[in-house]
Amino acid sequence: MKTEAIVLSIQKYKDTSFIVHLYTRETGRIQCLLYGKQKFSFFSPLSIVEITTSNGHNKPLDSIKTVDLVYIPIRLKTDVRRQCIALFMAEALYKTLQHPMQDIPVYERLQYWIKQLDMEDSIEYIPDMFLRNLSELLGYGGEPIEELSDMKTSELLEVITI
Repeated sequence: MKTEAIVLSIQKYKDTSFIVHLYTRETGRIQCLLYGKQKFSFFSPLSIVEITTSNGHNKPLDSIKTVDLVYIPIRLKTDVRRQCIALFMAEALYKTLQHPMQDIPVYERLQYWIKQLDMEDSIEYIPDMFLRNLSELLGYGGEPIEELSDMKTSELLEVITI
């Protein structure tokens, strides 16, 4: 199976193999085995790659056969602030995107934020806006904090239980 994916994390499995957590356009979150260290550098957090996996239905993890870079955030390699924000975003995605379900709007929005982090000159607003946008996409959007602070407790409980 060939698919485009966003790298969420990579963990060492054995001496020369890794478990890669990816969010794909077609199937949502997946885990794959990566053998060999030569392609390890392709899998930095928030890189966008195109992978081909073996469809080993008897195995708990597919193995990655081929990897091509689709988009690698260039400024992340040299800017420590961008690296910190990228790690924050990748960890938030790793923790929240748990299910293997197709969700193309979420995937496309993630691509947008990765490119924003790479291209924008002013990046201070990105973590906050990213989390707000992600929570709305995942169905957790709601009233802004400023509007909630003026409500009475009974009104606030009504908003929370809706």
